[in-house]
Amino acid sequence: MFLIQFSSLGSGAGHTADQVAAATEAETHGPQAKTPDDEQDFPIMLDEVEVRDRRAAMDIDPIRSRTTVTSKELGRRQSDNVFTVLQDVPSVSINGGPLMSGMKFNIRGFSNTEDVLIKLDGAMRNFEKYRFGSGVFVEPELLKEIAVTRGPAGVLQGSGAIGGAVEMQTKDAADLLRPGERFGARIKSGFSSNNMEKLVSGSAYGKVFGSFDLLANAAWRDSDNIRTASGKELPNTTANRLSVLAKATYGPQPGMRLSLAETYLQEETLQPFDATIGIPGVFGFVRRAVQDSTSTMNWEYTPNGTSLARWINLKGTVGYTMTSVTDSDKQDATGIPIPDSPTNFWDYHIATLNLTNTTEAQIGPLLNTITYGVQYNRNSRAATTVQLNPVTRTWETVENLGQPSGTRSFLALMAEYRLDIGQVSLTAGLRHDFYRVEVNARQTRELLQAEGRSPVIEFGRTVPTAGIAWNVLRGPFTLFYHYAEAFRPPLVDEYFTQGPFSRCNRAFFGNLAPPSGVCGDRYRPQVLRNHEIGMSLSYPRLFAPDSILTAKVVYFRSHVSHTLYSLLAHTATGKRCEPFNVSLPPEDRICTGFTQDGKEHREGLEVELGYQTEHWFSSLNLSGIRGKQICEGEHPLFDVPGDTLVFTIGRSDLGHRLEYGYRLRAVDQRRVITGSTGSIVSPCNVGLIIGNQAGYVLHNLFASYQPFHWLSVNVAADNITNTRYFLNNGFGGGIGQEAPGYNIRFFVTLSY
Repeated sequence: MFLIQFSSLGSGAGHTADQVAAATEAETHGPQAKTPDDEQDFPIMLDEVEVRDRRAAMDIDPIRSRTTVTSKELGRRQSDNVFTVLQDVPSVSINGGPLMSGMKFNIRGFSNTEDVLIKLDGAMRNFEKYRFGSGVFVEPELLKEIAVTRGPAGVLQGSGAIGGAVEMQTKDAADLLRPGERFGARIKSGFSSNNMEKLVSGSAYGKVFGSFDLLANAAWRDSDNIRTASGKELPNTTANRLSVLAKATYGPQPGMRLSLAETYLQEETLQPFDATIGIPGVFGFVRRAVQDSTSTMNWEYTPNGTSLARWINLKGTVGYTMTSVTDSDKQDATGIPIPDSPTNFWDYHIATLNLTNTTEAQIGPLLNTITYGVQYNRNSRAATTVQLNPVTRTWETVENLGQPSGTRSFLALMAEYRLDIGQVSLTAGLRHDFYRVEVNARQTRELLQAEGRSPVIEFGRTVPTAGIAWNVLRGPFTLFYHYAEAFRPPLVDEYFTQGPFSRCNRAFFGNLAPPSGVCGDRYRPQVLRNHEIGMSLSYPRLFAPDSILTAKVVYFRSHVSHTLYSLLAHTATGKRCEPFNVSLPPEDRICTGFTQDGKEHREGLEVELGYQTEHWFSSLNLSGIRGKQICEGEHPLFDVPGDTLVFTIGRSDLGHRLEYGYRLRAVDQRRVITGSTGSIVSPCNVGLIIGNQAGYVLHNLFASYQPFHWLSVNVAADNITNTRYFLNNGFGGGIGQEAPGYNIRFFVTLSY
């Protein structure tokens, strides 16, 4: 029997000696020309073949700041959410928590709602809700892999994301079927000690009619409250959610593939209203009901074997996401029900269309590749409140003017060109977006129209990218540089919020504040320019014939201009207008104009190392970010992750059926807000006191054993020393919530 191991040279996966030799030959001499014999279709007879996936836990893009967490790492983590899986990727951390509904991605210090682009099977999922997380309601049991791009999303990924992108892919039946199988089923059950969580998951999958790949999965989680390392039980941090995935894939021939998928999640529990800050429940508790579904259709078409194959490589996505969040039955911070409390409803509808084609043309030694396409996204939110009228004592539905209903959409044209000359690759990209943001709340529209202002804001923006990569002397080293621009438009909330949460109120803008209190087109998008330079290494057969060393180092500098929080009214003397500060002379209390000149500067270093042999695997990830903001002076940039080191070492035995290992996660102190001077705190953080949140070191263990092909056991132990530490605050920049204590998770999977 032959053993074929599939793995990627750049991924750090284990390799056989023959594979390493073949990879080295390919690296040294490049692609080999086909001989006439290669073109002939001779039948080859093989004995039974066993295919064993040896893909690495994390795949590293050799020339871009992109890391993919594979199904192997998802299996090791056995996490109940996608956030904690990704926090060991360099420059990635989590703000908020500990509940999934309060977690937000923080990539290179960017953590606002729209700073990180989120996709599920190609469908965009970003939405905005006050004091809420990123809105990623996806069960990790359903996922095959998660790819994280650090820095601006590329011209082909999407717009509006200056921090990065998180792209999740769901499983197919082929990911669960063993070689030679046509049908299968799995049952999984698990338990977590910290919050007494129970997991039950079931899957059925198979291939029918030769070309159809079908999968159905359902997972249910139920838990008690989370406990911290100090033994404190966090009130109302239970979970009770159902997740479902149904997926069908049709591939009649190579180069043709159509996939239809539907994911669904529902949960209803009593939760802190503000799920993101450091003191859960300080703003009371609500009964939060969430229903979330994403429908996608993905297709690929390449006419293989024809003259059109170089001209047509078509890919497309159509996606539609519906999310409903309802907060009701409000309680105060002590858990006492508030009589006649309102019920708030948020309904989101997000449509995605993405269509690209890739064309190649070989002209002598030059390989020209261009990918071009069109992308459309429409994100609609309806926000309403059912409240008691104190006069009539009847319940009525009113618009939520603090978080107004609205729609944001864009249509984008994009193109990326790549030129390969020997060992050098040059890339250049261009993207143009047509944006439209509209408020749908009737009262807000009427107020704007009464002021002669439009409830619709439209603008266009073009962003370029460029890069170069050089494989040094056809060896294991590659040097690269990448430049990208991106922008982040204001949210519906920022454009159209009324009342005390609007920036354009009299407290800041005095006589320039519009009667409606709506900023509208006074905002302009904030712009980012990002430079990256780095080196990657892929060195097979180092110290052992079946080993491989991978390494990647990236240094980046990013500059943000026109920061949204720096929208200010100024006086004729150029000072910030403080209309109600009577200690100032009258000329410094009269507003004469607007500015949005705030800037942020970040620079950081990211290191990813991996070394693997046939039985050992290890990795080391390092990241550190420094930054400052320039807005009414220069200030420290808080809300940036602390310097982070993650070290993993493990071993596999018994024919790779037994795996065990250790993971160290060390995080240095980070800057946070610890108080104020008592003076007026401006949007530019004047008057804030910046201090430090303590760092921490966590020790974790993991193991898995598959005694039979139909039985596997997974064990994971997190924070085994029960270290007390704090999460990163997700709102306001203060010290976060005390984190969960030690947790032992045990899972058993039966396959048929």
